[in-house]
Amino acid sequence: MISTTENDRNLVEAAFYEKPFSFSYSSLNVLLTAPRAFYKEYVLGQKDDEFKKYLLEGSLIHYLVLENEGFDNKFIVAGDSLPSDSTIDVIKHIYNLCVEGGDMTLGLIDFKQEILDYLVQINLHQSLKDTKDGLGDDKRIAKIIDTKSEEYFEFLKKKENRVIIDSATLDAAAKRAEIVKANSEMRNLLGMDIVPDGRTFGVYNELPIEITAKNTGLPFGFKGTLDNMVIDVKNKLVRINDFKTTSKDLTGFKDSIDFWNYWLQAAMYRRLVTHFLKGIINDEWTIEFRFLVFDKYDQLYSFEVTPETMTEWLSQMEQVITEARYHYETHEYSLPYDFAMGNVKL
Repeated sequence: MISTTENDRNLVEAAFYEKPFSFSYSSLNVLLTAPRAFYKEYVLGQKDDEFKKYLLEGSLIHYLVLENEGFDNKFIVAGDSLPSDSTIDVIKHIYNLCVEGGDMTLGLIDFKQEILDYLVQINLHQSLKDTKDGLGDDKRIAKIIDTKSEEYFEFLKKKENRVIIDSATLDAAAKRAEIVKANSEMRNLLGMDIVPDGRTFGVYNELPIEITAKNTGLPFGFKGTLDNMVIDVKNKLVRINDFKTTSKDLTGFKDSIDFWNYWLQAAMYRRLVTHFLKGIINDEWTIEFRFLVFDKYDQLYSFEVTPETMTEWLSQMEQVITEARYHYETHEYSLPYDFAMGNVKL
């Protein structure tokens, strides 16, 4: 007999497949590396709505430089610093209980037993559970509930669809945004001093593009939101710019391209732009892609992707599409493609 949970899961999965899915870079990257996580987050809809940390600061810089008016609709600043990741996990669990219960007036202190139960579930602070003084529960609760966590809990309640950041993260991004604004090369690349007239120049920030399954010839589509795109009609040039940060120095960014699959994002954006401008530009035009990268020393550099490299990345994307199609059509999400095919040997 199928359990209610399994029945519910099957219904949710069926709903996911009712209409073709459009992959973003983020969702496709998750599918490539961790299909089980993709199944949970996208098929079942159990997705953590928090921004991926490795994308956060680049997005912050983008908004502070190019979309300042939209900043408050995207982010909410919560104090000088945020609780630890493990504490945030507990707070989010309690927040979800509040949502399910329909009572958003309760505070963390009203969920002591639920917090203790969840700490056992995730094996957090369990060394404090059995203490000789009999205060183990109080000590575990004290590890979770403090002024910082209570503030974060309240921000969760009012954040809506915004991303919670701390003021330290904002200050670091704001410093880097000023560096961009003061850099004449970057201003030129981003078209910041251009007055778009719709005929000779076009500057597009936070531009969403989607190719539906109907237009890809595949069972799924693709979508993405470009940080910045500049169209120079006179020189027949389209430039796609994407902000990135790295915890290494600039020489280490090539490693980040492979580790985070940034090459896939570049290839996908190139594919999206080619579709978006179909019938407007022709083979005489150049589509250029650049990563605008800050390193750990606040050094800023524009990495231009050569045509040869982009051709290679577009070719690699075809293999990614093959892998994605396998998972999507077979509904098989237990292992990454090469593991599922038995191709991985030691």
